[in-house]
Amino acid sequence: MTKAQRDRIIVGERPKVTSEVLDDTNIRYNWKTSLLNKNLKYDLSRCVGCSLCLPCPWDAITLGPVQEIAAGRLEGAPLILIDEDKCTFCGLCDSACLFNAIEARFDDIPADLQYSRLKGKHELDEEKCAPCLLCAKICPREAITVDLKVTPKLQLVTYKDPKAAQRVAKGSPDAKGTIEIDEDKCTWCGLCELLCPECITIYWSEEKPKPPDFIPAVGIRVDTTHCDYCGLCETICPSDAVKVTCETAPTRKIKEPEVTGSMTIDDGLCVDCTLCAEKCPYEALDVTLPLTGDIEIQNLEKCDPTGCVNCFNICPTKAIYPTGEKDKIAINENICVFCGACENACPEQVLKVTRDSYKLSQIEKARDWEQARARRFYDPLIGQEPRRDDIYQRVIKAPPSQYSTSIQTKSDQWSDDKVSRQQARERVQKLQEIIRMNWRLRLMFERGRVDPLFSAVKDEAKKKFNKTAKPKKKTSPQKTKSQK
Repeated sequence: MTKAQRDRIIVGERPKVTSEVLDDTNIRYNWKTSLLNKNLKYDLSRCVGCSLCLPCPWDAITLGPVQEIAAGRLEGAPLILIDEDKCTFCGLCDSACLFNAIEARFDDIPADLQYSRLKGKHELDEEKCAPCLLCAKICPREAITVDLKVTPKLQLVTYKDPKAAQRVAKGSPDAKGTIEIDEDKCTWCGLCELLCPECITIYWSEEKPKPPDFIPAVGIRVDTTHCDYCGLCETICPSDAVKVTCETAPTRKIKEPEVTGSMTIDDGLCVDCTLCAEKCPYEALDVTLPLTGDIEIQNLEKCDPTGCVNCFNICPTKAIYPTGEKDKIAINENICVFCGACENACPEQVLKVTRDSYKLSQIEKARDWEQARARRFYDPLIGQEPRRDDIYQRVIKAPPSQYSTSIQTKSDQWSDDKVSRQQARERVQKLQEIIRMNWRLRLMFERGRVDPLFSAVKDEAKKKFNKTAKPKKKTSPQKTKSQK
């Protein structure tokens, strides 16, 4: 096949778009040409039916039956619908999804490696972290795992009389005293139970912790028959909730307890809701929300939190909860990510979500046009519609003329001049014509290779428009009167 034949086939080629069901919760949409493969994978189990992907510039995404799914009347249905005929597989929906329900790939390269995405920030101060089990127990997204080891009490307390140690192990220690645990002070870190499971038992809740307190347990019990009042549980408690008084005990040697371990945060599940930082007894976590805003409760007379539980079920961070009072519902805005799922799920329009700022992650190689791409998609999320017809003029520094040594500058401004808009449209049309007729330039544009694209377009423009331009006639310079 000749080069001309290959170019002709590629120019006329249309992408092949297909979809396939991978399993019960995953659907993949494929876009394929001979030069480039793109795909979107939609995970139903991670989607919460929010409105962050709805500003799709191609109107390819619409909401599914969010209210029915939130109410429990419908199961297994997608919360958003993707129109593969309209979708251009640009990856913007992936960049906006806080819950990683949409994954875009370009030739098996994840979109988040090429584009900035809506993302908060979380940092762990390992020197302050104990660690403990609290953050893993209360995380509403189950994004935190803790590998924790505490030296057991039986290895820390050694008795001079070997028989005294045997009696402690059997549950009949030769010791007297008192031990009290104040559950109001307890942070439910779990360290005391790991230290002395023979004496202390925490009854962890089988359900996820509920707002507003997010207490992961229903109670704690002390078995005094196994307690020798060594005081190690009081030493290890970070909130001073344990008080131990030892009246009599055999001669013994007590070592300090050692706590080791590590905490891991799954970025694919974490949405940076700040709950872990808010509850951490050591102040070891610093979390920044991806979005800031406000939730307004309106039409409260229509709200029925006893019969309708849509907002409670759909909220991904459990920031909404019933109060049982006249105000009916309350919202913890400190842990709300302002995704808008509750507003979509409410059948009576009781909740109104507004956003005022967003935070984006940074990619390794910054590109000038990436900022414009981000503004075009993310500004509508905070109620700022991008201006489409205006022309943004960058700072232009003109070289000094022969009559002046000063540098003339034109400041950044939005121009409403009709002539300027017409000139810009003509330039854009010429650029589109150049890229459309050259498949190599189209491929550069598709893959985001901006710098070589600009230089190639300039070369093509010179070739194309220099051919059509008429040669100027040579004119001899006119002589002045003095020269005559």
